[in-house]
Amino acid sequence: MSGANSNTSATGGYLVPSPPAPPAAVAIEAGFQQMVAALSGLPGSLVRPRWQPTPPTQPPADTNWASIGVIRTEADMYPSIRHDGRTTLPGHTEAGVDVMTRHSTVTVLMSFYGPLADDVAAQVRDGLFVPQNWEPMIPLGIKFLSNDDFTRMPELVNQQWINRVDMEVRLRHQIDRTYPIFNLVGAVVDLISDNGDTETVEIPGSMPIPTPYGERSA
Repeated sequence: MSGANSNTSATGGYLVPSPPAPPAAVAIEAGFQQMVAALSGLPGSLVRPRWQPTPPTQPPADTNWASIGVIRTEADMYPSIRHDGRTTLPGHTEAGVDVMTRHSTVTVLMSFYGPLADDVAAQVRDGLFVPQNWEPMIPLGIKFLSNDDFTRMPELVNQQWINRVDMEVRLRHQIDRTYPIFNLVGAVVDLISDNGDTETVEIPGSMPIPTPYGERSA
């Protein structure tokens, strides 16, 4: 989130990212839930978030269904930060922004229940390896990384064993945040020689903007 009167590099102080914000965590989980429903062939109502404020009634033992939820997020230690000298943010006249890109590994635990739990889990696992199935997730910054083997975890409910198969899936997630760090328009620099002499040099703001990587200058 960003405030209406956020600081910039010209004002000093703490900086918060400018809109638009990366997709929210709930949007990512909802997108993945829709994907699992499509790959499994199960109705969307039977692919449920793992933790809900008011847990719904568990389906009967002879019903195939699934429960999914993010159990771990491991962010890469250092994000990349690059300056884009050609972009001007809405509401500002000064050009220039810093774009921070961070990658993380998101682990999703998927549990499949019912008499065909193994088969449904296998169908989802294999579908994860089809590149076209990930196209709807591209706007969310999500890509498939890997998955674990199945783990059988039957549950005893009302004196009846319910078939359950667990599978962990790891995803790579990229987010970008834009900060209002404007182009440098000039600077006054003190140059200190080896013998201690100081000379003040004023650098005008007429230096050309660097050409972004991958582009050719005219």
